[in-house]
Amino acid sequence: MLPRIHPSSSERPSDSKSRASLTTIRQDRTRTLVRADGEWDLANADVLAGALAEHERAGRRFVRLDVSAVTFLDCTCLEVLAAAHVRLLGARGTLVLTGVPARVMRLLNLAGLAQVLFTTSLSDVDVHPDRVIVPSSRSSVVRPMVRPA
Repeated sequence: MLPRIHPSSSERPSDSKSRASLTTIRQDRTRTLVRADGEWDLANADVLAGALAEHERAGRRFVRLDVSAVTFLDCTCLEVLAAAHVRLLGARGTLVLTGVPARVMRLLNLAGLAQVLFTTSLSDVDVHPDRVIVPSSRSSVVRPMVRPA
């Protein structure tokens, strides 16, 4: 069933290139990883809202949205993300934006959402021109937290 692709509402079947798309990379009962790419604006904000709502209705409270391939994001989509963030927090879940590029982080700062939304510049998805590769494992070092004396 995966990946599921949600084309934008402004996309027509005859278009060879889509302006924006959402791809569900992986999901389970409570979590999902979705990759957004392209231009996200008023014309396709309803697609973003619908995809996030679909995951919420399915009980997936922990949503990671990879935005590393997003080339444009407007205030309408920021409103959709902020509303989903509030709803998921209310359901004891989270919405985390991953792979946030500098241009999107500047927009979040200007909109006052940088301290509201959960973000990271690290991507959950390695993006290549022709394919999406999901990392099989990550080697990380967990360091114990030491309290100052």
